[in-house]
Amino acid sequence: MRKTAKKKRYSENSRDLSKSGQRRVKPIDIYLLILAAITLINYVTYFIHMLFFPESRTAYIVASVVILITLLPILFRKPLKKLFGRLFKAFKFIWGAGLTFYVISFAVMCAVIFIGAGIETPASEIPEGTVFIVYGAKVQGPADSAYPGSVLKRRLDHAYEVMKDVPDAVCIVSGGQGKNENAAEGDVMKEYLVNLGMDDERIFVDGKSKNTLENVINSKEIIQTNNLSDRRIACVSTGFHIPRIRYLCAREGLTVSYCYYAPSPNPVSLYTSLVREYMSYGKLVLTGHL
Repeated sequence: MRKTAKKKRYSENSRDLSKSGQRRVKPIDIYLLILAAITLINYVTYFIHMLFFPESRTAYIVASVVILITLLPILFRKPLKKLFGRLFKAFKFIWGAGLTFYVISFAVMCAVIFIGAGIETPASEIPEGTVFIVYGAKVQGPADSAYPGSVLKRRLDHAYEVMKDVPDAVCIVSGGQGKNENAAEGDVMKEYLVNLGMDDERIFVDGKSKNTLENVINSKEIIQTNNLSDRRIACVSTGFHIPRIRYLCAREGLTVSYCYYAPSPNPVSLYTSLVREYMSYGKLVLTGHL
């Protein structure tokens, strides 16, 4: 009798809620909102960062589209449900599956980046003649006095600190001129290292590369042209960048023996770089390079 009475009260309460127009929040809805919040935090933060540190037009478009797609089903649930009718459940499933894939794959990428990051071979154990490839990043200032940005400066400083203890090593500085730059990154990188005290004869310049894949391809060409193919290769970049570099080098037939991890300027820079790095992997997938 008591169980029957409880069921009756529960059904009456449910009818009262439905009559008043209130909707019970389902666990799946909470799950989707959490995923949407994570995605929005990532891309809204990244978009705001780009307002202060401009990037390519593609980056703005991708970030805007992701934010829009994530927000639409939340802000316009009722109009969309009315528009799609019975297909709304399928639409919601696809939207949820996309959010789930993004959050999980982003977490996996971060785990891969941070596992083993910072483990470096001491300079004393580096073989003579090792080829260091230093990967470019944004340069700032006018063409006649351009200088490395904060990310690139840390990469160059780290490369110099290691290479000064490996006197027979040579260096490839790789980076072209981006749309928001007034000079080729490779030229600015060489000048910076020479000013630190590195012999300019130890430095080869790739001033053409527009992305990491081109960095690898053009560095490989420099290695082959200058008869350096029998030497060990060491890569220098910011930590988040290293796994993609290693993958692309392996894909192009370059064996990376050593990796050196330059620190990010600050936590915000690292965070937005991780969001951008995910987009870079997405580009590799879309262009068939992954």
